[in-house]
Amino acid sequence: MRLSEKAKFLRGKKARITMQALGIALFIYILISIDLSKALRSLSRITLYEALLVIALLIVITFIKGFRWRLIVAGQGTEIPMFRSFLLYYAGLYLGFITPGKVGDFIKSIYLVNRGLSVGRAVFSSFLDRMGDVIFLVLIGYISLLFFPGLFSNQILISTLILIVTLAVSLAVFWRRDILTRLIRQFGAYVLPSRFVSRMDQALSGMLKEFDTLDVRSSISIVLLTLTGWFLQYLIFIIFADLLSLNISVFIVVASVSAAIFTSMIPISISGLGTRELVLIFIFSRIGLSSESAVSFSFSFILVTFVQCTIGLLCWLTGPFYAGDLRSITDEEKEPEKNSK
Repeated sequence: MRLSEKAKFLRGKKARITMQALGIALFIYILISIDLSKALRSLSRITLYEALLVIALLIVITFIKGFRWRLIVAGQGTEIPMFRSFLLYYAGLYLGFITPGKVGDFIKSIYLVNRGLSVGRAVFSSFLDRMGDVIFLVLIGYISLLFFPGLFSNQILISTLILIVTLAVSLAVFWRRDILTRLIRQFGAYVLPSRFVSRMDQALSGMLKEFDTLDVRSSISIVLLTLTGWFLQYLIFIIFADLLSLNISVFIVVASVSAAIFTSMIPISISGLGTRELVLIFIFSRIGLSSESAVSFSFSFILVTFVQCTIGLLCWLTGPFYAGDLRSITDEEKEPEKNSK
């Protein structure tokens, strides 16, 4: 690695560590600035039965999302056993928690690479999986804000711009990939060492070509699975809001959860720690609720993350990368079978 490239890498690493440290510092500052005992007292109302119900819903959600990812991979001509996809998805949740911007979630792609898929083809399923969640998150968050105007200044304008940008990028991925490719190449050339740029370009081209594997039937199935998974996801936090006696509408819960999850996707802290609490405090203050209520509600995200990461860690330790159970059904492998007949 040349000196300039090494300096670029070190600057990026230093900036990432600094942002994570600031997120943790912000979280600690928020905790010492409120009546923490009051926030924790609200959580004591949760019974064992209710906790088990939430855990069961989380497992169902992950099963649905794992099935969605498995369906995307199947559309590429590769089959993964159902339980294996579940293990991989959970392992990705754990690794996503400990990496900035949840990039560890792409560990599913490494599994596919280890089974012979090219980097571009392997990344496609994880990219589409993440893309579907982001699009839905922005859409449902935008709709919920329409039912609660005046949350912040220029609310409709800012949220509409975010929606337009999200839809524009999504449409570019499907219909104007050449523009998207040029933009990503320019960005990659700016932030990545030169020896990685050509590899990135090759992987990007391979990934974008995989959008041609989507058909109407599989696309509808992916959308329905996404809707089901997110419905259950919001249901969990609606249950938490009720258990914490927050007395807020479903639309406020949806808007708060959407903002909190969207914030956690931005690689500026560890899984949104600190920034998520700040966003929730701001939203709750606009509807007359205390910072303690906001932090108490934010603890539900931490509890969900703890449960998901604990199960994900167990799945990771089972070694999902080493089972030789992935069966390729690509046309290239089908051809020898036809010839033998």
